[in-house]
Amino acid sequence: MPSMLDIKTSMLYIAHMTKISLLEALQCGKSYSLKADIKMNAWAIVAVIFALAAPWLSQRHADLPISLRAALALSPLFPSLLYVRSIRRWNHSVDELQRRIQIEAALFATAGAIFFVTAISLLSGVGIFQATSLEHGLGFIRIFTVILFLYVLRVVVLSRRRQ
Repeated sequence: MPSMLDIKTSMLYIAHMTKISLLEALQCGKSYSLKADIKMNAWAIVAVIFALAAPWLSQRHADLPISLRAALALSPLFPSLLYVRSIRRWNHSVDELQRRIQIEAALFATAGAIFFVTAISLLSGVGIFQATSLEHGLGFIRIFTVILFLYVLRVVVLSRRRQ
């Protein structure tokens, strides 16, 4: 798993290669609306809250039936699907160039996350991650973070490349 130093270094390298500052790369456009952003990403926030609350509730209430514990464990999936729906709706409301950028970024993030999760799984299979938190995979929050990081990185690169 890359360290924070590696991640920061790669972001600085991308900013340097695209001839922009890192702060400029992460700035929102003139038509940015915080209200619209919160509205679109609300289901992602709900999914993360469910993903954090489910293990905590399962541990505090170990006497729950297995069906309720399974429902708790799967609870982040429903808001995640609603989040995908909100992204799809938003994507259909933008122009063709922005739509293409978003689709390319989503594909890059999904493929990158699948590759990353597969690599972690293969390394776990040969005992590299024994006795660590990665022994049984990344989990919802870490996978979500990897996808989000790759998505934002690709959107920044594609947006700057197409200007």
